[in-house]
Amino acid sequence: MTKPGRIYISGPMTGHENHNFPAFHAAAEQFRKAGWEVANPAENFGGRTDLPREAYLRADMTMLARCDAIALLPGWERSAGATLETVLAKELGLQFFDAWSGTPMPHVPSTSYSAERGAASVLDTARKITEGARRDDYGHPADDFERAALMWTGILRSKLVPDQQVTATDIPLCMIAIKLARQSHRHKRDNLIDIAGYARTAAMVAGDE
Repeated sequence: MTKPGRIYISGPMTGHENHNFPAFHAAAEQFRKAGWEVANPAENFGGRTDLPREAYLRADMTMLARCDAIALLPGWERSAGATLETVLAKELGLQFFDAWSGTPMPHVPSTSYSAERGAASVLDTARKITEGARRDDYGHPADDFERAALMWTGILRSKLVPDQQVTATDIPLCMIAIKLARQSHRHKRDNLIDIAGYARTAAMVAGDE
């Protein structure tokens, strides 16, 4: 961490257990120990979570505008609020940091933010995920799904037709089915992003992308 000043913690809250507050507090503590003055939105309103969304948005934007830097928690690109904060931070010329490692980000992240939609589109977000960090973490989908297929074949051996096995092309289709089942229970934007992402990886396994 360099040049301690005032830093804002940004990341996803909606849909996370305990609103992801533990991650915000852990990042805030890390930066404070390094000498930063921290603006932690999880501390706003005494940690209340029952106020109108616009109340949090106004408070968060006011805090951010007074900062010298912004620290991004994992998953920020799938959060409408964090994406908006990132756009504002870019316009204000703030420094960008990785909230986990505390290190400066070498490149200001792109956001695919749309003022009309209020967030990166589902398809834009899915594309970014499937060609970004996840590719680095898991490798090409064909290789990742081939490994999973071997394991699924072993688990399902007693239920498979003789001489048949699960293949890499089956994995994304099954994962889409899981996401559809979850979405049918309750709407969650992440389900739609994952469905789009798995559809793209299915195309990648087939060699269409």
